[in-house]
Amino acid sequence: MIVLVWGVTSILGRLITLDPVVIVVWRTGIAALAMLGILLVIRLPWPPWRELLPIMGGGALIGAHWVLFFLSGRVGAVSVGLAGVSTLALWVALLEPLFIRGRRWSWVEGLLAAGVTVGMLMLDFSDRGLLIGVAAASLAAGLSILNARLVLKHPALMISFIEMATACGFCFGAALLTVPAGGLRWIPAAGDWLWLLILALVCTVFAFSACVQVQRRVSAFSMGMASNLEPIYGMTLAPMVFGAAEHQGLSFYVGSAVIIGFVALHTTLTARGAAWRNRSAGR
Repeated sequence: MIVLVWGVTSILGRLITLDPVVIVVWRTGIAALAMLGILLVIRLPWPPWRELLPIMGGGALIGAHWVLFFLSGRVGAVSVGLAGVSTLALWVALLEPLFIRGRRWSWVEGLLAAGVTVGMLMLDFSDRGLLIGVAAASLAAGLSILNARLVLKHPALMISFIEMATACGFCFGAALLTVPAGGLRWIPAAGDWLWLLILALVCTVFAFSACVQVQRRVSAFSMGMASNLEPIYGMTLAPMVFGAAEHQGLSFYVGSAVIIGFVALHTTLTARGAAWRNRSAGR
């Protein structure tokens, strides 16, 4: 369900007329305010000051990831950018053993991630959106690994609030430093507000916080594999919204089918592994 909601974000990012970095500033700012209101009501404990830095680092990662994510749908087709983002599982498989103590390389995960890569190689690399999507996936992998550790110590909503507030400040500062004065339109048009609110409240406050919470029980790699379903939702919706510009060649759909097939295979293997462990424990 979370990935289904995320599949809509690429469509919203194309519908909103603001630049990608400004979209992220509004998205994270609105989400942070909504989460702060919830936190003031339920009064969750704040993390110690010394533990804020890793959470704020996650905020910088998510801000940069979302800017690249929306940019990939602007410079090329939405569905091609989404296909690049689907390499998330490959990045997690490569990075997780390097950053998590005791996490060993799994040949099964390696093969699954390699299968996703094969599907990606069948796509059109002449579309710059694909390469930007791949870069966005690498940042998302780092965030997924980091949040899998943070959620063991802190409430998911608190992590999400601090990351959203940091992402908002990070992207705002980056925009001021990198874009000439007057080069960006900061105020949304009248037609942007509905899409911005859906993006911030549904796709961020709900989906992002729920994703962080889910990582208490689901590994970063499994989350990455599930996220590979995002392109199929985007590919289904994009032609309906944007018309012929989103129709791709046969190789794109074959490659995407390979990616989705390996996601399904991972799900099957994970379910069988859990069933086998339960039977063993029963004995």
